[in-house]
Amino acid sequence: MAAGGKFPYLLGHGEISFLYGVERQTSQLWRTREILPEPDFVVSGNPYWLLPTILGMAEANGREVDPQRLKEFKANHRDWFVVEDTADLPPVIGLKEIPWIFGKKYGDIYQWRTRNSLAAEDAVISGSPLWLLDTILADAEERSRPVLQEAVERIRTGEREGLKPRGRKKSATPKPQPPELPPTRAYKPGDADLAEVTAFIKEIWAAGLTVSVRAKR
Repeated sequence: MAAGGKFPYLLGHGEISFLYGVERQTSQLWRTREILPEPDFVVSGNPYWLLPTILGMAEANGREVDPQRLKEFKANHRDWFVVEDTADLPPVIGLKEIPWIFGKKYGDIYQWRTRNSLAAEDAVISGSPLWLLDTILADAEERSRPVLQEAVERIRTGEREGLKPRGRKKSATPKPQPPELPPTRAYKPGDADLAEVTAFIKEIWAAGLTVSVRAKR
């Protein structure tokens, strides 16, 4: 690996869905329904969770991580290590934070990567490339690229590109409660005259409700 050593276990929706043996959309739905806890970490607007968080979710919600898939996942990432607390995470960055370091635009960094003029990513999680900050700084030194120390310090203190909004935003104003439905009435031949039936239908319409007529024997 590049400078910085081992990479911490961070999981996105792709890795979570793999461990649980479900579709990626299911993991995203779990987040919408608050079954999946809030992300432990956000990089370049994307959410990530620590491995202990995801394993703990299985215990809390009665869901089970597939033991064989977990074994396979760890085998494929032998150089990674478990972090229990986000305070112990090394600085991890993505394509949205690298421009801060060099005072460049996102497109410039994208071109560097396309032309192999940027250190290879330390990990790809749920399709997004991630680097250790030390990897990028070592690469900058090797290529004699000046860096903005102020931006580096911002990253070291935890600042990252904000989390992308997902799904509909919750309205600050609660929706009004729908009107209470009037009690059901049944009309049999000879039991009610037309005026009574008409008055009942008008009452329903006045409440903004719809009338459905269903014939029964």
